[in-house]
Amino acid sequence: MRFQNKKIYSFLIGILLIGILTPIGCTWFKSENEKLKEEITDVSAENEKLRKELNTLKSENSQMHVRLAQLNLQIASLHTEIQNLQKDLDTFKAQLKGVEKKDKKT
Repeated sequence: MRFQNKKIYSFLIGILLIGILTPIGCTWFKSENEKLKEEITDVSAENEKLRKELNTLKSENSQMHVRLAQLNLQIASLHTEIQNLQKDLDTFKAQLKGVEKKDKKT
């Protein structure tokens, strides 16, 4: 009978330990759950911040493409203007040489 009493006491002590340790374990899981929820909230906030920044950068990028196209048009216009000025300069040089030749003949 003593052996059965020891089994019963061991069983009762085991039940008692389980009863004591279960809330402690549950508390640990709850605190871990809360920490994970906080991390998820922090990550979500950071994600939203990065999403806004990305949208801002996309907008700026689009504006830069428009500005680049405008600058390319201005460069093409200036290039044409330089070519026209060069032609005018060449024409004036030719006229000047013609005048100088006439002056030398006379």
